[in-house]
Amino acid sequence: MGTTDRRSLLLLLGTIVVFGAALELGFRLLEPRLGVDRERLQALREHVASGGRVALHEARPHVLYARPPGLPGVNSLGFNDDEFHLARTPGVLRVACLGSSTTEGGNPEGHEGSYPRQLQHILEERTGRAVEVLNFGMAGWTTAETMVNYFLVAQDYAPDIVVIHEAPNDVDPRRWPGFRADYSHYRKPWSDVHYSLPYRLLVRWSDIFAVSQMKDAAAFDLAAVVIRTPQGPLRDAGDVLDPETAVAFRRNVRTIAEHVRLRGGHAVLATVPYDPAAPGAAVYRNGIDDHNRILRELCRDQGFTLADVDARGRERAGGLHPFFLDLVHMTKEGNRFKAEVIADALIQAGLAAPAQRTR
Repeated sequence: MGTTDRRSLLLLLGTIVVFGAALELGFRLLEPRLGVDRERLQALREHVASGGRVALHEARPHVLYARPPGLPGVNSLGFNDDEFHLARTPGVLRVACLGSSTTEGGNPEGHEGSYPRQLQHILEERTGRAVEVLNFGMAGWTTAETMVNYFLVAQDYAPDIVVIHEAPNDVDPRRWPGFRADYSHYRKPWSDVHYSLPYRLLVRWSDIFAVSQMKDAAAFDLAAVVIRTPQGPLRDAGDVLDPETAVAFRRNVRTIAEHVRLRGGHAVLATVPYDPAAPGAAVYRNGIDDHNRILRELCRDQGFTLADVDARGRERAGGLHPFFLDLVHMTKEGNRFKAEVIADALIQAGLAAPAQRTR
């Protein structure tokens, strides 16, 4: 290659670099107008740089995922609570709370913002005795993961009472085509993603390229990692779900509750309230109504204790709208209301008796 050719090549490369830099700079200046989600962009970069990890979650073989221990506020089992201890303290009531984000917390207030922590405070205030309430909630879990977690983890802590508070996350499995009662039509195994060096460099240094990958190519959202893309139209014509697809929800909740009873404990089924004024598809409100109805039926037919948070919320003057952050997640004050309803049910059923006074 002659000197002229080398100069031409260098000039071409320099032009490409300058043009690319100008294009990148222009795009970055326009990002606010284009509505680019900077937090999501940063999440993608962290995901790619870390070798495919999903922020705030790690793969688990039997329940798909949990929180990685070591995160602030997360215990060694991966739950939003203090450390759990297998050994029971004599005379101390132990309550295990099973569910998803509405149990885990659902707001930025940490442990104190969750209904299980508020339930512990309320029971101690009303009974005058020490109470342990263990938060086994995990955002995004359906009753399938909750059931597996109960049998593999929660039951080992020998709770006196198990509160099951589930409804919203079992709606989508009922919507997905090709329904299977084990939810395998909806769930998929966690697969690690590996990115090439050129891809990592482009995501790291180019906003244009990174933004182009935020929807389709990047598996950095938890949903993209563990939820299958629906193969066909969703099964929710007119926002109505096929009653036959509720079989899994009913079976999973009943299986947990029956096993709790078999081990000498007491199962409490707590309905899930939602904000009727929240935007979004009516199918989720209808699905939650379906699941709350099943919880009530199980309590009526099988003798489990019902804590009807949904009904109490509807009866409350002014409703619960001021307590909602979205369709189902509540502020700390909203979770306090939820805990009060559950505490009422426990006390009325004789499951949380006041401490006996000594003369």
